[in-house]
Amino acid sequence: MDPVSQAALGAITARSVAPADMAKGVLIAGAALGAAPDLDVVFSIGGDFFDTLKHHRGVTHSLIVLLALGPLAGHWLWRRFGDGLRWRRQHLWWLAVATLALLSHPLLDGLTTYGTQWLAPFSDRRFAVNAMPIIDPVFTLILLGGLAAGIWLKSPRRRKASALAALALSCAYLAYGWAQNREAAQFAAAQLETEGVVDYELSAFPTILQVHYRRIVVRTPSEVRVGYYSTWLPCAIQWGRASRAGPAAASALAATDEGRTFDWFTMGWSFPVVQPLANGFQVTLNDLRYGATLDPGESFFSIGARFDAAWRLLAPPTGRGFSPDQDRLDFKTLFDAAYFSECPSAAAEFTPT
Repeated sequence: MDPVSQAALGAITARSVAPADMAKGVLIAGAALGAAPDLDVVFSIGGDFFDTLKHHRGVTHSLIVLLALGPLAGHWLWRRFGDGLRWRRQHLWWLAVATLALLSHPLLDGLTTYGTQWLAPFSDRRFAVNAMPIIDPVFTLILLGGLAAGIWLKSPRRRKASALAALALSCAYLAYGWAQNREAAQFAAAQLETEGVVDYELSAFPTILQVHYRRIVVRTPSEVRVGYYSTWLPCAIQWGRASRAGPAAASALAATDEGRTFDWFTMGWSFPVVQPLANGFQVTLNDLRYGATLDPGESFFSIGARFDAAWRLLAPPTGRGFSPDQDRLDFKTLFDAAYFSECPSAAAEFTPT
């Protein structure tokens, strides 16, 4: 998720774990450690698009690595900030503060669609729960509210209580986001059943800035469907459809090293689009998890390459990825779709049986 949320969660976690009378350096250390795993961006300096895919949310987001680094960071913090008659008792608390603040980062990232390598360096498997968007103002405000209350309150015990309340409320909100995704997937499956679709693979993914509007992706043996569903008001999902590419086109780009990296990044949710050219083909692999339209061939992340008529690669594949902005995503349209007061005229209300 965004750096502000990560730092705020680290600070709230640290304040919730530490004893009420252990105040010196706790919030600052928690915020720094909560944001620290994203320093992996330095691994991609000087690299290309594929280096970024490989290194971000990798070893610095590993639960195994951070469980080892946490006590080391805690020991240093104890030497730096521990004081008073309870100095030795604070050692254990600093170990817990540092370790849990660090772990808060990959655990939160794992609730988003991007995927997080929790088991690196022993496995490059990506984990994603699809509960939350990468930016959610409500979640961030819950954390910042808990920090603000802690600064305003004078009593150490009340400061700790405000942090615990913010942590509990933020966790409840994360669980709510997970429930929204599950509801969206169940709704889509029920609608597909009424449409006579039985052989399919389906997943729901969060969109941006809120938890109620979900992107639904369905793959059948012959086509890919993309639709959107608001848990705020259950309306029949309107599908955008595209035929699946033939075997040669589907494997051409996916069989390259870059294609395999991209498919690993998309966790298997890549979709090839083929454009015939005068002397060959342009093939694009799109990440079905991200997009702003009903077009399965439109994505915020994609790679592409040109092939000749015999499907020989003409140049190394290139990739692109970016955050949605006003050119790609109209935020007013997004919120209107998520929180409309009635179903669009083209979509009759649908109630699963």
